[in-house]
Amino acid sequence: MKLPPLNALRAFECAARTGSFSAAGAELGVSSAAVSMQVKNLEDWLGLKLFVRRANQVRLTDAGRDYYQRAAVSLAEIASFTEAMTEGAKSRPLVISATPALAQLWLPERLKLFAQARPDVTVRLRIEDDRIDLEAEGIDARLAYGGEHPEHRTQALFKDRLVPVGADPQADVRSAPLVEVAWGETISSVPGWRPYFAQHGIERPSLAAAIGQSVPSVVSLVQAGLGIALLPEQVVGGELRAGRLHRLEGPALEMARPYVLVTAHYKSRSRRLRALAEALGVR
Repeated sequence: MKLPPLNALRAFECAARTGSFSAAGAELGVSSAAVSMQVKNLEDWLGLKLFVRRANQVRLTDAGRDYYQRAAVSLAEIASFTEAMTEGAKSRPLVISATPALAQLWLPERLKLFAQARPDVTVRLRIEDDRIDLEAEGIDARLAYGGEHPEHRTQALFKDRLVPVGADPQADVRSAPLVEVAWGETISSVPGWRPYFAQHGIERPSLAAAIGQSVPSVVSLVQAGLGIALLPEQVVGGELRAGRLHRLEGPALEMARPYVLVTAHYKSRSRRLRALAEALGVR
């Protein structure tokens, strides 16, 4: 059985359907240059010219049009019977991996919406910090802060900002004990108290009185009265609305990257994952 490189075939189908390498790259979560390279690989493998490239535009050749018609039908059939096989088995849960902050503080309200939309789907939630191999570990969706995932489809959930919070609404950022989040060695784009004070011209020692290994652990330390913390406003929004934390006076600090939903490209048409993305607010 002679099969073309499947990644190249997927890139070609997407480029032919959307009419551009840029649009295909946006759908697949890769650069337009990566799509162009995959298409070139397929053209070399076939020995056929599939696109005419002019400036920033591409147009299917006759050979490309014929190949696309057959490739589109074949890929649609594969997607259809794959979805039927994986979603038809009620015993197979939807496996979601999430960082502790998202899993414990932000995700539960959204999972309620998902359960209302898809009561037939069982969710298995895994809470883990480290970068995860979706394919090797059978994960359907990964929720995390930032990071580059060129081999997967990456969709932005929301962009957050760090705000000072405390258990006492009258606490002062200039004098209250400080609690710091240990974001881990893989994240360098989230600032702490020291850059916060420097950026906003606040003069005071920035030594932390306590350090938490995750956002949920820092929330617990703050609620126990050990100090105030800089925390992502939307992530801890439920705690703020419930009055278990209070937004203190003081400026906010924008976070450099968005929180993201990461899935495998070949699962992009899954009805379960589309329902999950909608419940999470992905547009």
